[in-house]
Amino acid sequence: MLPSPREEELFLRQMVAFAGQLRAAGVEVGTAELLDCLQALQHLSLARRDHFKGALGATLAKSARNREIFDLLFERFFDPLQAREQQTKRLEQQEKLIKQLEEAGEALQFKGEPLQLSDDEKIWYASLPEEGKAGLQRFLKATEEGKKVEASFRPLLETVVRGQLRYWRSRADAPAGEGGAGSKLGAPGLRHLDLKDIREADLPAVEELIARLARQVSSQLVRRQRRLSGAGAVDFRRTLRHNLQFGGCLFKIKYRRKQPRRQQLLFLGDVSASMSRYSTMILQFIYGLQTSVKNLELFVFSDNLEHLTPRLRQGGDPGQIVEQLVRRSKTWGGGTNIASALSTLAGEYASLLNMRTTIIVVSDTRTVTLARALEALDRVKTRVKRILWLNPLPFSEWSCYASVKAFAQRVEMWPCHTLAQLEKIVAGRLLQKNVSGKEVGNEQAYCPGR
Repeated sequence: MLPSPREEELFLRQMVAFAGQLRAAGVEVGTAELLDCLQALQHLSLARRDHFKGALGATLAKSARNREIFDLLFERFFDPLQAREQQTKRLEQQEKLIKQLEEAGEALQFKGEPLQLSDDEKIWYASLPEEGKAGLQRFLKATEEGKKVEASFRPLLETVVRGQLRYWRSRADAPAGEGGAGSKLGAPGLRHLDLKDIREADLPAVEELIARLARQVSSQLVRRQRRLSGAGAVDFRRTLRHNLQFGGCLFKIKYRRKQPRRQQLLFLGDVSASMSRYSTMILQFIYGLQTSVKNLELFVFSDNLEHLTPRLRQGGDPGQIVEQLVRRSKTWGGGTNIASALSTLAGEYASLLNMRTTIIVVSDTRTVTLARALEALDRVKTRVKRILWLNPLPFSEWSCYASVKAFAQRVEMWPCHTLAQLEKIVAGRLLQKNVSGKEVGNEQAYCPGR
């Protein structure tokens, strides 16, 4: 039975509304894509949900990243009543979350101004028991009323408050196997979650997500390398054979395919106590790029430098290999001595450093003997193509550390504490020259002045 004009109008309104949700989520859907979608649906039976979803996905979501967003929104938008009820509950939870953030902002103030805390930290505060909230309030009030307490005391106060919030959160997370909020996040949520806040229950999903992102970025790098490599020399044999149809006149010139020059990467991960989670996960991501790079060398350091590549060449699952390396590593979880690591790299592994090598460093820059570390960095910098420094510290905290400013004046430094940031930096920067003033998400990079 043919649909009535009223039903057609309602269906069209529904499709326009769905396209609007896709646009709001960052998927580029215009009038042309929507018309293509409607035309494709004319040749399908809308009674088949899989056919309906396939047609929408093929015309409205044309990249892997957009497909993830499409799948999520499709299930929410076109699901039956039960899913609608779940969506209503999620909206109620979002409204509750917004209210909690506002209340936390009003409660956590110093001299009339809100403390600079992340949304996650405000959520932790909102979930505190009353005794925890009361204790923090008493501390803030006593500090504000103290003698000779100036506004410059704010950064130290914020650090203390963050420590208290982490303490209360660790107490709440203590019972093993009990999932709280965020214990089973989907892939979109995990991509934007601070790596240090990922729970044990989510690690298998995170490892799978890292592998998938690495494959996607690796494919992007290979395609871009081929595009940038250009054409090679004239291929006379193919040119003559192709132009025989024109009586020997050379209308079309054929060129040899020029082999793209693949990247040479050297990973240097800080595995001190505060950095081990970041370096472990970023190491797995970089290891997944090996198909798109010519040479990949992996190092970790804390007090000393350790070369991981020989063990990784034995083969096997990257996640399991990295886990074994973490257990065996002599330097995992110690202090940080960047000077020692860079000096060892320049001395014992000098053959790996050349003008085709890109070094990716993961560290918050907090090290002993800062002056010696800067001297060692200057020596290494002159012997390689470039250095990309990924700093897990939130960009808002960079100004609090002299070491961050000192290192950022010498190399290209980016804030990187989520998988989304890591993906964007590697895919967007690895084949580009240093350019200051670019953005990753909403955060500004510190790059060397030129």
